[in-house]
Amino acid sequence: MVYYFSGTGNSKWVAQELARRTGDEAQDIAALIKDGPTAVYAGKDARIGVVFPIYAWGVPTIMERFCKSITLAQGAYAYAVCTCGGSAGNAMKRLKRFFLWRSAWSIMMPNNYIIGYDVDTPEEVARLKQDASEKIDSISKKILSSENAYDVSEGKGAGIKTALVRPMFNRFARRTKPFYATDACNSCGQCVRDCPVKAIRLDGGKPHWVNRSCEQCLSCINRCPQKAIQYGRGTASKGRYFFCDSM
Repeated sequence: MVYYFSGTGNSKWVAQELARRTGDEAQDIAALIKDGPTAVYAGKDARIGVVFPIYAWGVPTIMERFCKSITLAQGAYAYAVCTCGGSAGNAMKRLKRFFLWRSAWSIMMPNNYIIGYDVDTPEEVARLKQDASEKIDSISKKILSSENAYDVSEGKGAGIKTALVRPMFNRFARRTKPFYATDACNSCGQCVRDCPVKAIRLDGGKPHWVNRSCEQCLSCINRCPQKAIQYGRGTASKGRYFFCDSM
């Protein structure tokens, strides 16, 4: 089984491609745990993978909690794959403290963090997807042969970024207060349906963020059909990105 968490679709696509090429199934953990915590057991002959995006050089908290619920029997083959716009820091090494993967990889994918950066050009998106597809093929072969591997782009200052920047991101940058919807909102409710942590509800036909913090997956802002959702003052002029097979 390949368990994944994804906001704008990069990690979902990677998980589904890995599952397709290895003969496994892909499971969205947000859907799996929507009614409460779920315990997972992987037997001695099992193969289990987790796929997720990197947020501020760390593993999303929803995936961390899920991984802590996994019990691995001796002999199980466990692996982890992260998607990122640049580097992963020491995220994978920290993940191993409670999810004993035997192999780990990072895959560069198009940027969706429009709070900090604008989206990539269509040409860059197409190039990144092609490169990712080739890497997924290589990873799949190693998974099928149960190889031990570590191919993660950690980047410079990996330890400091994960140890210092990541906690600050969790404490300050995940606030939902700066989110708002403009008059372009047509009350379609897609943001409510897509939010993996149920942080949004419609009130008076407009989305309101009812949790003080969220995962910062940015599904709501990137997938809004009307481009009505903004975050502070910096996103109105930015593009929007979510994974599309046609790209």
